[in-house]
Amino acid sequence: MPAAVAAAVAVPADLAALAAAIRDAAARRAALAVRGSGSWWTDVPPDVEVVTTTRLDAVSDFNPADLVVTVGAGTPLDRLAATLSARGAWLPFDPPGPVSRTVGGALASGSGGPLAAHFGPARDHVLGLTMVAGDGTVTRLGGRVVKNVAGFDLAKLVVGGGGAFGVIAQAHLRLRARPRADRSAVWTGTRAWAAEAAASALAAGATPAALEVAGPALARALGWADGDRWALAARAVGTGAAAIEEIETIARAAGRPAAHEAEGDAPWTPWREAVGRWPAVLRLGASPRDWPAAVALAEDHLDRLLGASVTVPRGTVRVGADAGSARAIQRLRLEAARRGWPLTVERADAATLAATGVWGALAPTVERLARALHATFDPAGILAAPLLA
Repeated sequence: MPAAVAAAVAVPADLAALAAAIRDAAARRAALAVRGSGSWWTDVPPDVEVVTTTRLDAVSDFNPADLVVTVGAGTPLDRLAATLSARGAWLPFDPPGPVSRTVGGALASGSGGPLAAHFGPARDHVLGLTMVAGDGTVTRLGGRVVKNVAGFDLAKLVVGGGGAFGVIAQAHLRLRARPRADRSAVWTGTRAWAAEAAASALAAGATPAALEVAGPALARALGWADGDRWALAARAVGTGAAAIEEIETIARAAGRPAAHEAEGDAPWTPWREAVGRWPAVLRLGASPRDWPAAVALAEDHLDRLLGASVTVPRGTVRVGADAGSARAIQRLRLEAARRGWPLTVERADAATLAATGVWGALAPTVERLARALHATFDPAGILAAPLLA
């Protein structure tokens, strides 16, 4: 589907200019969409103006000893990673999509990647945010230091809100020391084998940085497996001995030799790129035990499943669908809700998002709260971010 043309584009250079642009849009009742690099949400609805955060790209207040960094929303993730690595720090945050995605866009989508297995999803890396609400008000949520938790729950709400509550301008992020060792291994087999091997690894006490199951289509795209084989991929970080022991624990659960072994990000950057090519990316919140059933449910309801990837320790099931799959997504969301599995539309074209919403099938009390908070932060309703259909 071709991208719709935005009515106008604002490129503010600082927080004050961003707030002014949003106040102007609110005064005119002009619908406004927010974009970073434009590599994740690639189109906008017709007649919607765009504000881009690409010039809000400063990396500031970074002291490696504190393991906290303040970063502008328009900062590309790969540039941030290089800056941190040069000083011995690491942000274990690997959302799908190109590594040039911006910090603000990745936080707004709530995306996480395989590293969420151990380090948590996007919101767990955020200590605080500076956000501009839909009326142009600059709002500071949370704080910069780990012990400061004032307003932190609201920051968690904004992360994953798709830009519906305001425009993220700056984030205070929690860091880790760069690990001395970073090892990965991949084993292949049937779906049933992958489920059993992953469960056995967790039962044996494995706590890897990542433990990801890839369905056949994704495994083939990554060169991890061929045919209809599934892949179980593990990543272990820390000291050399600890990383080796972690991989050996999972290898015993797998019960077969590894098909691939690698150091560092080598197996994982292609994962981000491959999942980032799916036109629609859906995230189901199942459980470590129920993920095979969640994948099967997606296979049953989507017209065409482009791929599946499971962050096993969290039970997070990410699947790919074609653009324009709103009706199929709605059916899947309702069936998943009956099983207690929320479905988030991480990515889709503007028309599909408008029909499905980012969130959906919420409990009535939760939906009322979400709509009330949305109205509070965006009283004029100008932010063209379809949180709820």
